[in-house]
Amino acid sequence: MPKLFSSDQLICQIVLLILLGWGSALALAQTAPPATPEVPAPAAPVDPNAPPADPNAPPAAQPLPEKPVEKPLYASPAERDNSLLANARPDEALWLETPNEKIVALHKLGETRKAKGSLLMLHAPEQPQLWPATLETLRRNLPLYGWETLAVPLPQKYPSPHPERDPPSSAPSANSSASSTEGESASSAAPSQETGAIDAGAQSSSAAAASSAEASSSEPAKPLLPREQLINERVEAAIKELNKNGQFNTVVLVDNSSAVDSLAGLYKKINTNNGDKETIDGPLQALILVNMQDQEPLSKEQLGNIFAVEALPIMDVFFSSENQQQMDMRRLHRAEAMRKNVKHYRQIVLPAENIRMTRDTQGFWLEKVRGFMEKQAEGKEIKVKAE
Repeated sequence: MPKLFSSDQLICQIVLLILLGWGSALALAQTAPPATPEVPAPAAPVDPNAPPADPNAPPAAQPLPEKPVEKPLYASPAERDNSLLANARPDEALWLETPNEKIVALHKLGETRKAKGSLLMLHAPEQPQLWPATLETLRRNLPLYGWETLAVPLPQKYPSPHPERDPPSSAPSANSSASSTEGESASSAAPSQETGAIDAGAQSSSAAAASSAEASSSEPAKPLLPREQLINERVEAAIKELNKNGQFNTVVLVDNSSAVDSLAGLYKKINTNNGDKETIDGPLQALILVNMQDQEPLSKEQLGNIFAVEALPIMDVFFSSENQQQMDMRRLHRAEAMRKNVKHYRQIVLPAENIRMTRDTQGFWLEKVRGFMEKQAEGKEIKVKAE
């Protein structure tokens, strides 16, 4: 027989080792110990005093997953309106800061070589970006004749309602529902639902908006400030802004609804000119009173406060109406101005406002206001040195 070479022997040994390895692995797999069976947990002890379960009773309520509170984009409707207005008119938007708030005013510079003065317009519009056409035409077109305009929105006397937001529903606790009986859960749920419905109906729109903002923020709610204080702070901030830009010759235009509160702080800063008793030194040189709200006529006492500075030129503006109520109102205004000995008092009646007035650069209303301002309050711009 032929003899095997050493290489053949080596190959046979390798094959034998491989077969022995597979066999040992298979044997270990077959002889693995069986898995230990799980022992069930002991059942909970049954309370012998517990009432028997009702087979017809509904299953216990399971707690619902809590929904995250949706944080509003703006903290208040006023902040939303100011932000939208600033984005819509970036060239005219001017932020005014007061001790308690930050608002957007509309500022247009004069468009002539010679600056004649400024017109500070104070009004409480329904929305900051929607001014009446009667005032908008002055704001847009007076800069063509050298008068810059600053339109400052005032807080509304009667806030407009805002839609309420549904409060987040609170899920009942599983432990409380499991421990209480069916009768107790039904009797306690009904009063809570009725109370929630009454509270939701009784809250005003402003309170609902404030509560939603408070719920979405960890900061405490700010106290509501009086309208008179907010108006005074906004007017003071506007005057400071005009003075900072070198404008000290200012005419104030205000509607009858906000006149008393707007002028209270300004009148305290008026001084008589010792050199010329016919002129005054102060934050305003003339006044334009626009009677836009016939439903809020000024009383005799209020007119007495408005006409208290006899050297202050005043234009008293009414809109055409043949009703007896407005005729009596115009007569009362004129009589009180005469009793207060106002040196330069002028009362005019204009046609009803029209949106087309905003595009008319030589309209009757614009020319009347411009003529009054140039006659009674035209001045020069003063350059203020930077500190």
